Amino acid sequence: MQFSLISLIPGLLRRLEDCADPDFDSYAKSFVPSSSLKTSDRTSLLSYMGLPIQIFGKGSLFGPYTPLQQLDVLADHDTRSYIVGSTNSLLLQQKDRYSDILINLDETSITITSPSLRSALALSAADRRWIDFLTQTVTSTWDPKNPSRPNTLAYMGSEEFIRLQFEEYLLALLASVKYHLYLSTPDHNPPSHSQQNPTDPDPIIDFNPDWLFAWQLTPSYNLFLTTTSPHLFDIVEPRHPTAGNLSMDDIQRRITQQIQTLHLDDRLASTKENLNKHLATGQKKVSTAFGNLWSDIEAFREAQRRRAAEQQVGGITSEKDENPGLARTS
Repeated sequence: MQFSLISLIPGLLRRLEDCADPDFDSYAKSFVPSSSLKTSDRTSLLSYMGLPIQIFGKGSLFGPYTPLQQLDVLADHDTRSYIVGSTNSLLLQQKDRYSDILINLDETSITITSPSLRSALALSAADRRWIDFLTQTVTSTWDPKNPSRPNTLAYMGSEEFIRLQFEEYLLALLASVKYHLYLSTPDHNPPSHSQQNPTDPDPIIDFNPDWLFAWQLTPSYNLFLTTTSPHLFDIVEPRHPTAGNLSMDDIQRRITQQIQTLHLDDRLASTKENLNKHLATGQKKVSTAFGNLWSDIEAFREAQRRRAAEQQVGGITSEKDENPGLARTS
């Protein structure tokens, strides 16, 4: 699972030379920035854009399987970050000490144990649209008999499709970061060949500025900043893949997320049941009231028709008494 997770960063699996120990830092020391770009060559494009994002450098550790003997390394002051896996329940019992984010495969749950990361990890409206599109596409084409390929045998929903979506997202993110920095410089003038309209809002808003601020505090960001061109947004458009105005679907997703985050489904289960009962009772009462009202209206109309008929009969009788000839003629 750990390898599947980090493989979503294009090229990272081939650059894990420093992942075994927090003291290793050969990648940053020997890295040579790309000085040329061939847009028709995917490898050249990714390298020029700063990929792979090097998350395993000085102070970082990657341990697909971590024994208890290595817990001291995780707790060491010089170990700033790590991605590790374990089947030992002792780690679960001390999750607040050893984890900021815990993924429990047995319970298929993700727990953010560090409150300081919640704002940085919150999905923006555009992020929710993007991940919903991705999950819905995969779910609608999922083949339980052969999970390695979609049931349509087509590209949509395949592993290549998923990886390309993450690659597109990361390229747009890196270009947006550079454009955000460009907008932050005083008296900036967009280059004549820039793809971005100077009147457009800062695209980093769609990627959650809190996440960018947290990333800027890491060695990974410093390496990206110093080894890439300041005008990456001339190569890739600095725009979220699913950027757009807020819609009703976005609002519904936000409400659903808040309900799940606060566990309101569990807390309000009895309340929802009582509310449904009251609504059903209220609906019956309203239906009865409308039925009674309709009966009263019909009775009132019938009484009016009877009075009108009686008045008409009385008028004819009166005419007969005053003009007998007319009565005989009739």
